[in-house]
Amino acid sequence: MTIRREIQSNPGVAVALAWLAISACGSTAPATPAADGATAETTADAAAGPSDGATAGDSATAGDSATAADGASGVETPTADAASADVAGLPAAPTPYAWTCPDFSSGPVELQVGGFGRGLLVTLPEDPKGAGVLFLWHGLGDSAKNFNTAFGAKQLAKALNVVVVTPDVCCNTASAKGCCSMMTGWHFVADAHLDAGIFDGALACLDAQHGIDRKRVYTMGFSAGALWSTWLVMHRSAQLAAAAILSGGVNDFNPWSKPALPVPVLDSSGGPNDQFGQGLVDFQASTETLNKHLRSAGHFVVHCQHSQGHTVTPDIAQFAAQFLLAHSHDPAGQSPLSAGLPSKAPAGCKIVP
Repeated sequence: MTIRREIQSNPGVAVALAWLAISACGSTAPATPAADGATAETTADAAAGPSDGATAGDSATAGDSATAADGASGVETPTADAASADVAGLPAAPTPYAWTCPDFSSGPVELQVGGFGRGLLVTLPEDPKGAGVLFLWHGLGDSAKNFNTAFGAKQLAKALNVVVVTPDVCCNTASAKGCCSMMTGWHFVADAHLDAGIFDGALACLDAQHGIDRKRVYTMGFSAGALWSTWLVMHRSAQLAAAAILSGGVNDFNPWSKPALPVPVLDSSGGPNDQFGQGLVDFQASTETLNKHLRSAGHFVVHCQHSQGHTVTPDIAQFAAQFLLAHSHDPAGQSPLSAGLPSKAPAGCKIVP
């Protein structure tokens, strides 16, 4: 079976987000980049790939490199999503990290999660004290390095005043090959703690070192990373201010679970061709299913529809960042955009009734 990669290597996205950083400072914006860009899917034998050379097809096995003994005495278990904040009106405190926190300065960082060393990239704003946090989750076959660049992490950190955290799947980190999941990239259901621990540990360490703004914690992902962002909305709602889910949703291996608190969500899908594995995952359908559940649970939802298939268009990527910037944590899940979207929102973006 050919494993198809989901590689977001569209330079237009980074250009669009660079425009966001410029416009946020009040400068004149350059011409809007073309919205067609490169497709987010290539075959496994395509020449293009993650910029650091890592692929989802590495032949790692459970016996490679790291073992559970690396952290047997401190294996993290994801805690249940808090139904209410520990302080009225504020998001729940980060789950305590069982290890000594690494230095969260800009660059590569490794966290201990479930007995494995998990790699991530950190991009700090000029002054991280009191900044928000944005998690970026890449697609299957992609890498943190490539996704961090493609989505303009430096521009996002500056424009949104957030610490950008871009984790890698197990398959891309030598010390985590033992938890490599080549079919899904991120883990769901039984093994979700292997990736939830990155979110929990990074938040705890960033709060300890930089005193983050806990009311401004966001998640954004594409494809497999969007499925994982969906999981976080369902299971970490007490800590999220908003989410951007770009070709994600719920399906048989990422089933719906009602979040404890409503979270404002922007999601997107690319029409009937927004698929992976020759229909193995239909992201148009999974996004529609997610939106039905979210609205039934009282979430504010904006859906952005395009016709480019399984990719992210620059205008939607830019608007997704603006959507996140507009929100801070609200236990009731209310959105300042509920009265209407900005006039410059992409034509395909609508509030879901």
